[in-house]
Amino acid sequence: MSYTKRFVGIDISKSSFDICILPDNRSASFANTPAGIARFIAFVAELGTVERFLPEPTGGYERRVMEALLSAQLPVARVNARQVRQFAGACGQLSKTDRIDAFVLADYGQRMETTLVSPVSAAQTALVELVARYRQLSHMIVQEKNRREKLSNRADSKSEAWIEESLHFLGEQRQAVVDAMTACLEVDDTLSEKAVVLMQLKGIGLRTACFLLAGLPELGSMDKGQIAKLVGVAPLNRDSGKMRGKRTISGGRKPVRDALYIAALPAIRFHPKIKAFYAKLKANGKPGKVALVAVMRKMIVILNARMRDHLATVID
Repeated sequence: MSYTKRFVGIDISKSSFDICILPDNRSASFANTPAGIARFIAFVAELGTVERFLPEPTGGYERRVMEALLSAQLPVARVNARQVRQFAGACGQLSKTDRIDAFVLADYGQRMETTLVSPVSAAQTALVELVARYRQLSHMIVQEKNRREKLSNRADSKSEAWIEESLHFLGEQRQAVVDAMTACLEVDDTLSEKAVVLMQLKGIGLRTACFLLAGLPELGSMDKGQIAKLVGVAPLNRDSGKMRGKRTISGGRKPVRDALYIAALPAIRFHPKIKAFYAKLKANGKPGKVALVAVMRKMIVILNARMRDHLATVID
């Protein structure tokens, strides 16, 4: 089978990144610096048409490369790191080097369906960073509270006083992050309007709206089955022959799912239709956790439909 379209896999580390171009089977390496990225953009400009650029998701090191590609209006695809690794295993590629990983990314792009990344505003980028910082601070607060609990039976513990100081500092910084998230929405009309749409559903407050805007930019652009699967609240079949296994959820974006879980709890209490939906599931014998996941799925489907309608109005 021959390929006429080019796919560029990009394996990225802190100091450098390797690329592989298929079907040309060419490789190159660049420094992960402004100068190195500029050379990379000049290099790919000479390639001709490229169907997809597939940067490795590294949790941050890929950001400057992606921003440069998007600024140059080049087609960048978002890939799931675990799926790419599973793809490599399925192809018998068990070795792992930077050059091999770049090849695997390019091969994945030409064989599998991928989704293009849309350019985002500066406020959207800032919001993503703020949400990540909020989660980091929340995690540290939980850790400090656990340490304090272990010291609660000891009298005159200096460590406990230091922990209280840390908790005070972390709490103040987390509130500052919330204030910064609010400011992000205020300076970007598009984000602000989307947040208003999300917060019209009971259970969705400012923080949850920010988590959804940062972690689920696809909201409103997919059908209900796709968005539920992307979040990880779609029931997956486990059947074989005559055996019908238990439906379970798997994969998806855990941070978004965690935010939905927190939002579902007040929605069950205060949203009449969702409360009735939950009660019906419980009356039919569904376990509490199963019923709660069903509520989360219903909420994301509602939010997706409302965002789709809002986007259609904006485009019109």
